Amino acid sequence: MTNPADHNKIINEKLVAEISTRFEIALESSTLVDELEQIARRYVVDLRVFNDETTERTVRSNYQTLKSEVERFRALLSAQEYEDLDTDIYWAARHKIVPVSEASIPVIGRAQGKPGSSYLVELENLLALLDTAADLGAARFAPARGRKRKYALENLVRRLAYVWADILGRQFTVDYHQGSGLTEAFAFVSIVVAEIDSAITETEIITAMRTIIKERGQ
Repeated sequence: MTNPADHNKIINEKLVAEISTRFEIALESSTLVDELEQIARRYVVDLRVFNDETTERTVRSNYQTLKSEVERFRALLSAQEYEDLDTDIYWAARHKIVPVSEASIPVIGRAQGKPGSSYLVELENLLALLDTAADLGAARFAPARGRKRKYALENLVRRLAYVWADILGRQFTVDYHQGSGLTEAFAFVSIVVAEIDSAITETEIITAMRTIIKERGQ
């Protein structure tokens, strides 16, 4: 089993091949390897951060600062003096010989067909996502009330739920019975978690899965 502090590759092709065979996964093996490897590496970071209260406070403060700066920049973009920023961006792109963006994102509050509008819409969309990400990040590092939750494990299971349910289209469920999860989703999570951090118990996995299932509204 892999030590969570190990910085070498955590998820290997052999493991993914076994998972694909067991669960009849048609997704390309390299794609699944990449997804699970990114999840595993993020768990290593989360484990370090969530085990250090000083770091947690610092990270939360950084997320809050990020949100404030994003909101300030979004307000600046909507100021009247920048009402023709669409055109400025368009000509800047032409000057740099950059292909004009063909974003399919709907233009909100801008005239359709205005030169450079798609660039500005893309920028506004990414800033909105960054604003949301900063909100979620700050919330994850908020001071815990009562018994300290295993946030690193919850984040790990949350991302595995994304792979299982959103990428593979499977039902993310757990059916606790006599100490076992008894679902394909639980088996999938258990196999991957054991490879990433063998110290995590079955009970801890079930608890984390229940939290994420409730969070996903399933």
